[in-house]
Amino acid sequence: MYPRSRSTQRSSPINGLPIELLSYIFTLGTHATQEVSETNDAHRQPPFNVESVKTPLILSAVCHHWRRVVLNSPGLWTSLCITTEMVENLDEEEMEHIPSTSTQSSIINTSHLTAYLRLSRSYPLDILIDARDQDWDFFEPEIPSEYEMNTYTPPFSNAHMNTIVSKLLPHLSRWRSLSILTDSWSPMYTALNQINSSITSSGAPILESLILMRCNDFISFSPEFQPQTMKGPSFLAFGNGILDDCSQLLPKLKHLTLRGVHVDWTSLSAILASSQRGLSSLELSSHCDDVRPSLSEFQQLLQANPALEQLSISGSGPFIPEDVEDFEDLMMHDVEPVSLPVLDDITIGYRCAVEGRTILELLDAPNAKNLALEDARYPGDPEDVDAGSLLTYIGTGSFVQENAEQPYLVQWQLSGGAEVPFSIAGQSSVPKCRHGAVQESEPASRAAFPLLENVMLKNVKSCPRPLEAFFGSLPNLQRLELIGMSMQAVRALLPLKKAVSISSSLSVDSPLCSCPCPQLQSLCIRGFEHLQLPDYHFIIGGLDTEREVNGGSFIREVDIYLDAMGDMAEDVLVVPTLSPKKKVKIFREMSVEVDEDYIEMEAEMDAFKTGGVFNDPVFDAYYSAGTLVR
Repeated sequence: MYPRSRSTQRSSPINGLPIELLSYIFTLGTHATQEVSETNDAHRQPPFNVESVKTPLILSAVCHHWRRVVLNSPGLWTSLCITTEMVENLDEEEMEHIPSTSTQSSIINTSHLTAYLRLSRSYPLDILIDARDQDWDFFEPEIPSEYEMNTYTPPFSNAHMNTIVSKLLPHLSRWRSLSILTDSWSPMYTALNQINSSITSSGAPILESLILMRCNDFISFSPEFQPQTMKGPSFLAFGNGILDDCSQLLPKLKHLTLRGVHVDWTSLSAILASSQRGLSSLELSSHCDDVRPSLSEFQQLLQANPALEQLSISGSGPFIPEDVEDFEDLMMHDVEPVSLPVLDDITIGYRCAVEGRTILELLDAPNAKNLALEDARYPGDPEDVDAGSLLTYIGTGSFVQENAEQPYLVQWQLSGGAEVPFSIAGQSSVPKCRHGAVQESEPASRAAFPLLENVMLKNVKSCPRPLEAFFGSLPNLQRLELIGMSMQAVRALLPLKKAVSISSSLSVDSPLCSCPCPQLQSLCIRGFEHLQLPDYHFIIGGLDTEREVNGGSFIREVDIYLDAMGDMAEDVLVVPTLSPKKKVKIFREMSVEVDEDYIEMEAEMDAFKTGGVFNDPVFDAYYSAGTLVR
């Protein structure tokens, strides 16, 4: 046998494609989009698939022809991903070349970054700086701690952040998206201080997405920002305090996420108001009280973005002063709701009722289709937030507070299923119409978001009456997800036996249907506690029976997520459905509190039990596909 001569060797068919087409195929493979999550965090995802960033390197190693094509295709090198994996610890020999005054024990390798910047030429750049550490223990060296012996040192230091930003800043005019994710504040502070002067002077002409996330939500529950020494200057603050023409600073910015990161709110509003279109999505979350915008600043921020399509406010929003009564009086008379006609997706995570009411009252979004409402208070807070007024407002367009003669009745359901009623005497207030004018005569109430099709309620505490008013005002609702709620929320979907009167002066007879949510098609239940087997029977079958009799639609899909450690899991799996057309999925969730080592140990022990893999491997292999509970 003789080796085939070079002239007779066959070339791969793909190499016969035109170079332009081959380059386009490589581009599609490199910039393949990630699977879109169904959660509300979908818009936080980086604008590129992190796993495919190194695809150009792989393609260039296949053959000489591919390498030439890849190296001459600038569009393949536009996704820049900087992570802690680029940090390299110095050995003793390398440490000798470091100045004695330096405490640096590691460097960040920027060779790939430099190559990508060169090979991308003048193409727009998508940048992700992920400085998070999976071993982080929530300790921040800049914040005083009672644990003096904590020796944790973040692998991604301020010096590393300074090095990366210094490499990127000369290409500011090419930034199309920028995402910075950190655990602690110090690296974020370093990056923003370095970027600020260039942004406020030269601007970022094609920047479309800006995501800044300090991933330490717990620190945001502090009344004061920490660390105090790094509170200012705020990002986007102008050095001279004077705003000249800022129309060219961020003219194309569409998506903004600020999680645990504060900015100069007045400057931000001015920049966005002078941009070409304003934002299409805005997320504000996890802000300490003293770095939140004032009420007027928050209103101006909304007004600067009339084309807003997605809005997420959780643990943020306008600062609520201690004198809540005066603040509520200001809201009732002096603050106009902001018209947001194309706002489609709303997420509100409130930490107190006043905070939630303030945000709701500022929104005039009659065309919203998606709403997520969540109790975002501190997990260890023993006091519940009564969200009845929020639900009532969404359902009727008015906040209802009974006077002392007619107290607001609240019912809390205890763990054993018992209900304890008590009264809360509140101050009477004058309902305000959606356009801000105080009405002297009795108003015709209407839902704040009458076109809702998808609703998620998470840990929302309320007595039945506001829940009935809320669900009764959603004639177009098709999908409902209830997380950490009680059976009161499910029973509020039953047809109303009589008109629900929210107050003596305001009746909600007109907006309420005889059957709440008559078009409901899908119901998802998660994190319900203290449910009994009859409750599951009711959710799967009994609810439909009573709804259909009163003109409601058949709920075609029911998803129930069970705690795998719960006693009811096996019994619920055999609950029958009343109709073959009904699609019921029952998922068994593993509690996040269970230690991974314990799970592995349990799995190893199960292997030796009767029916385990060591007892009957053929049987188990055959039935292994059916062990996943759905």
